[in-house]
Amino acid sequence: MPLLFDLDPHGRLAPGSEETRRALADRAGRFTLLPAASDLLVARRTPAGGGTSARPRCVLAGDLAAFPIGDFVAFVHQSRLSGVLTVASGGAERTIVFEEGEVRSATSTAPGERVGEVAVRLGYATEAQVAKATQPGRPVGKGLVELGFVAEKDLWRCFHEQVTAVFHAILLSPSGTFFLVDEEVDERPGAPLSVSTQSLLMDGIRRIDEMSLFQARIPGPQAYLRRREPRRPVTLTPLENSLLALVDGRRNVAAIATAAHLSDFDATKILYHLAEAGYVEAVAAPAASVDPAGRLGAIASGMNELLAAVLAAVPQGGRTAFLAAARAFLADPATPFAPVWGGIVPQPDGTLDEPTLLANLAAAPAGAIAGLEAPANPPALLLHALRELLFFYLFLAGERIGHEEDERLSAEVKAKLARLEALA
Repeated sequence: MPLLFDLDPHGRLAPGSEETRRALADRAGRFTLLPAASDLLVARRTPAGGGTSARPRCVLAGDLAAFPIGDFVAFVHQSRLSGVLTVASGGAERTIVFEEGEVRSATSTAPGERVGEVAVRLGYATEAQVAKATQPGRPVGKGLVELGFVAEKDLWRCFHEQVTAVFHAILLSPSGTFFLVDEEVDERPGAPLSVSTQSLLMDGIRRIDEMSLFQARIPGPQAYLRRREPRRPVTLTPLENSLLALVDGRRNVAAIATAAHLSDFDATKILYHLAEAGYVEAVAAPAASVDPAGRLGAIASGMNELLAAVLAAVPQGGRTAFLAAARAFLADPATPFAPVWGGIVPQPDGTLDEPTLLANLAAAPAGAIAGLEAPANPPALLLHALRELLFFYLFLAGERIGHEEDERLSAEVKAKLARLEALA
């Protein structure tokens, strides 16, 4: 139990308990009050009496705004100190348990940094499961495993991510207080782990540096993402492909991270690389929620409007040759979209028959449309196919209209296409 006392506006000290009174009485004498942060009270006996004190004891304390906490953690590591570091900042308290300079566990009162919340954020448990596993006297992690909600290997990942998150938050604390108490570490709460302090420090510093770079394209965990067509496709890793498949215009970064069982940082890093390659972009709001069938219909009708707009920009005398070239494009059996184009010819206004198009898409056997970077789901495949045709239309139109009109048409079409891409 903490030894609390009150200091009133008149400078009078009132012990909060009998234990506090006895502890203060043991220190009876005159003390010099030292200048310190507003949340820290530091006094020194005058004259000094010397002598040793029993554990636990506060061996180091200070002001976060005046001393880089990362340097202090490095000192704890290099000096192989044992004890509990408590950092109070922004209305939250975070603790890191050290044993001979290495991190053994972490706890936090900050929202989102408790192990149950981390399990939810990583997608290993639901809030209802965490609530059911939370019982007095039983660690929530142990409860999640005993109830069969979380596997032990996944719980270990949750604990490791919690330590990483708490450690990273401490490094980012701009103000507040810290103190190290050399109490017995095996009596502290938190799952015992064996984590390299040096690795956590290096990873924390790297995260801080890289997040400032990532934010240029991925503003934060609440940013929504939609897909784009890259100008120059590149080979994606399996993990990049799995995250790209989760980008649907309605999930934000945090939701994508949860679905992939990744931390926000790890997900943001992969999504940043996808954004750099031109596959995704951040948007201010989620795409409208549309059922799968509705999404297919909306993509087909929206793309037909764009196809018609491109043909309408072509002078009347050039439209016959334009449509002939489009028919040849659709009839080419070598195109990867041949299963989608079966029996389809462009109508006089440049559009395609939507019922036939959707029927072809539904009837295409699995794996028939090969060699595509896009995930194998109907809305994405339909958009990919129609986008390929649209770009061919723009190429044909560019050969038949002036440069300025071609630039205007391309900009107008691509702006409208971006809205349709959010549906895929």
